[in-house]
Amino acid sequence: MLAGMLRSWVALILAAVALASATEPAAAQFRGGPAGFLDRLFGIERPPPQDLYPVPPEELGRRRGPGMQRPPRQSNDQAPPVRKKRPAAPAEPIYPALEVQPKNPDARKVLVVGDFVGSGLAWGLDQAFAEEPRLVVIDRSDGSSGFVRDDYLDWASRITELLDSEKPDIVVVEMGANDRQQIKTAEGRLSPGSDEWRKAYQQRVERFLLALKVYGKPVYWVGAPPLRSSDASADMAELNQLFKARADAVGAHFIDVWDGFADESGKFIARGPDVDGQMRNLRLGDGINFSKAGKRKLAFFVERDIRQSSGLGLPMSSITPTNPNAATEIGPDGKERKVGPVVSLTEPDPGAASAKLVGAANEAGPGPAADSLQYKLTVRGQAPAPQPGRVDDFAWKPPHAEDDGAATSSSSIVDGIVILPAPTAAVPTLAPSVQ
Repeated sequence: MLAGMLRSWVALILAAVALASATEPAAAQFRGGPAGFLDRLFGIERPPPQDLYPVPPEELGRRRGPGMQRPPRQSNDQAPPVRKKRPAAPAEPIYPALEVQPKNPDARKVLVVGDFVGSGLAWGLDQAFAEEPRLVVIDRSDGSSGFVRDDYLDWASRITELLDSEKPDIVVVEMGANDRQQIKTAEGRLSPGSDEWRKAYQQRVERFLLALKVYGKPVYWVGAPPLRSSDASADMAELNQLFKARADAVGAHFIDVWDGFADESGKFIARGPDVDGQMRNLRLGDGINFSKAGKRKLAFFVERDIRQSSGLGLPMSSITPTNPNAATEIGPDGKERKVGPVVSLTEPDPGAASAKLVGAANEAGPGPAADSLQYKLTVRGQAPAPQPGRVDDFAWKPPHAEDDGAATSSSSIVDGIVILPAPTAAVPTLAPSVQ
């Protein structure tokens, strides 16, 4: 009997639960709340109801209380501010490269030999003579070569082959950047900088120059430039001393370009004026290679000598400036005047040679000659003599002072009017007072 009563109670409870679930709204079944029969029977409290609708992405992170509706988006809502990007540094303008014009069949040949610096020099010369049909540049440099690794390329033998095959009218040499390494001989390895190394290296340079001397054409040996590493620059300066001494011995022309790529103290610079006087990056980030502007400037120092030796350059008067962008104009008096950009007081003139090399050991670098404009201006403080009609000509010479004689010696003539000097007032003499 008891079991029957329990079954009746269970059935009644289940029926009540089913009836409550059927009559409770669907939202209450999922959202919870105290509306359920079992909640009231057993005293269970459920968490506050949540919104059935998904939260849009723009509302994420916002906390809403019970019963709060999502606020409608107003039409005057502003979009989040856009962060302004910091303006990038202005990029350096691309160096303009000229298109090399076709050359004449009988054009004079300029043969360039050397290492990777010589390759850049050849490119610069090709640009320098891009519009000159009577000169052609032949690049026979090898970027990995030098006088040390004759097992890779023996320049003393290679130059003889090139002279026979190319038959150049002018030879330009640029070497040394790869030679800061050991020399392998049958007796062993020679350390760079040792006396044995210098002797073996000098013998290879002399063999190379001997072949050029026998050939009998003009030879221009371009000195090695400074490098970013101070030790490497010191080695390049020492090699320049050797190159200059051996080149002078056989009648070759040594061209020192050190100052064109160094500061006033002879140290390496990566940025400086190009051939147009514009500040540009002359060297690449490795502190060894050259940019296009640097290659063109490297060629600038030998360009004038090549034009002169070939006889194809423009006629140069006694005051024609060496800067390619300067010009010579004829004034009203029929005389020539120099007009052009500011010329550096520290860089050498193209083709200029000196007894001492810039960057040489224990040397601060050769100063300007005692009779040069730079020396007179910077050392003695003597300004150049003014030229008639120039801005620094402060002379006021009467147009007909020679004809007036002594009559106008103390006067001035302006537009035909004689201006007499102001009379000097006499100083009155005070009589002694009588007491």
